[in-house]
Amino acid sequence: MDDMLTASIEPVLEERCTPALVREMLGAGADNARRDLWRALDELGFLDALVPESAGGSGLSLDECAGVLFAFGCHAMPVPAAHTMIARRLLADASMARPRGPIAFAVLDGSASNAAFVPFGLACESVLVEMSDGLRLIDIGDATVHPRTEWGGLDATVVFPAGVGKHLGAACAGKEPNTGVLLELGALVTAAFMVGAMTRVLEMMIGYVNDRQQFGRSIGKFQVVQHNLSVMAEHVAAAQIAVQSGCASETFLRRAIAKARASRAAPLVANTAHALTGAMGITAEYDLQLYTRALHSQRLQFGSESYWDEIVGTYALEHWSSAVPSIVDLTSSTANGAT
Repeated sequence: MDDMLTASIEPVLEERCTPALVREMLGAGADNARRDLWRALDELGFLDALVPESAGGSGLSLDECAGVLFAFGCHAMPVPAAHTMIARRLLADASMARPRGPIAFAVLDGSASNAAFVPFGLACESVLVEMSDGLRLIDIGDATVHPRTEWGGLDATVVFPAGVGKHLGAACAGKEPNTGVLLELGALVTAAFMVGAMTRVLEMMIGYVNDRQQFGRSIGKFQVVQHNLSVMAEHVAAAQIAVQSGCASETFLRRAIAKARASRAAPLVANTAHALTGAMGITAEYDLQLYTRALHSQRLQFGSESYWDEIVGTYALEHWSSAVPSIVDLTSSTANGAT
């Protein structure tokens, strides 16, 4: 993870992606705010960080950009910046022109060949979808968009005509059965976003319990509160290590574990935070809900923990000799980091 790169994006997000702006962008009529944020990220080169230097990018690895992905979650990024970073790399690898607007990943609905669930579907200009013949880049104007507002976010179901869009080729097909490149990479960057959001929730809770007074002292002095914060911190640390491992390696198993671990931690972190803050925590004015709503939604995006647990278990059984040392190594690293 490149700490200098992370340090360079933090001031931009502090200024451009404030909780007030996120609230505005999650609502209607926030196109100007969304365009201003996007322009800042694009002009500073963050969205081309993964693109090879020969194609006009920075040529960085996913591991080097992990801190940026975490930062997106810490600031509740309301545009598909992480998706676009990877999409631009895939387009560059296919020698195709890269749209300058937001690109979101789409996962086909299992019951339909022309409908897909799209995180950030209400905040994108293009959709990258994995079809049976490979990846296709579809202009959102060529599709029908149905908002999905269960968590008050920007997700949508997108329906598109058969054969529409630009074909990137079959070379991008997924490496593992029942998965694809977009499912794998989408799961990884979503897990990174979740780690960033959980880190921010933990920071908020530490500040809250130290400031909140009860019975003449801060509630952070009570052992039961300290215990809950400790458990929360352990889960956040374990998820972060799993995601860093997934970013540092192209190993399918590590990326599957990263999403499973982050999705497993998300409800515990969110629910503990709301238990600590009580009635205040569920108010729209308090920033906590910007992160916990995203965590509950993203827990299911690109596969929940139960989905990836099954994938990991099946993979381990089929690749026993190579998978088990990897799982043991990652488990040991996660345990040591959590302590």
